[in-house]
Amino acid sequence: PERLSECMDELIEEEVPVACIDDAIRNPQVKAALIELDVYAEDHSRLTDIFDPDNGGTLTLADVATGIRRLRGQPRRSDIVCVDLMLRSMQPQMTEILERLSA
Repeated sequence: PERLSECMDELIEEEVPVACIDDAIRNPQVKAALIELDVYAEDHSRLTDIFDPDNGGTLTLADVATGIRRLRGQPRRSDIVCVDLMLRSMQPQMTEILERLSA
């Protein structure tokens, strides 16, 4: 492709090891860019855990972009309520799984 825009669909889904992201986050320019994006410095060391919640060991550009978008700025009450509701919705499923395993 002659233009980056011609291969964006492929690039956005290309998987990279989380170690590459960890290495990039140590770069002072990347740290500065994250701060400019309103991602708190305290979160930088945990970014790959945040971006890779299933612990698959790889990330796509889409995972990184989504993670950064969600981390920007102060947490809002709606963020906390949303997580609480998601956890509550999972509790019956977890109970059912545990009951099946112990039967």
